[in-house]
Amino acid sequence: MALVHEFYLIPAVEDAEHLWMNIADNSKVMDRVVIHDDIILYINDTLKWVPSSNPALPGMPTGAGINYYGVTLFDQHSAAALHRIFSAWRDLFLNSPQVLELTGEFYTVEGEEQSGQYERLIYERHEVIEQFEKMISFADKLFEGGFYLFHCGI
Repeated sequence: MALVHEFYLIPAVEDAEHLWMNIADNSKVMDRVVIHDDIILYINDTLKWVPSSNPALPGMPTGAGINYYGVTLFDQHSAAALHRIFSAWRDLFLNSPQVLELTGEFYTVEGEEQSGQYERLIYERHEVIEQFEKMISFADKLFEGGFYLFHCGI
């Protein structure tokens, strides 16, 4: 199974600290989008600019960016940054060919110290654009207030 990041849009509830535990089966989930880990890694530096909190830790401390291996909560304070960042990436990728080719992580060949190369990431542009547009629509809902966006990492 491929590594993915899941984002769930839900109405704001008082118990956000515990809601994430069964989020995939929760009837309150209004919508969701799944984004491949390679895409998240590609844009991750810019995601570090988004205000967020960690509902898995006591007191749900605030911070910025996503909890790569765990859960992250985005709220109304996250909306503007999420909207601008995903809009910018969408607009940039709209200039690419239909087959989106990106440079991924650098890896080495075992046993060969001087050998290595960058992974080639290949996606259908329209699929990535659709995922980003869904994230933009989630950010629009966060602007309204009364909603949370949960991120579940790999």
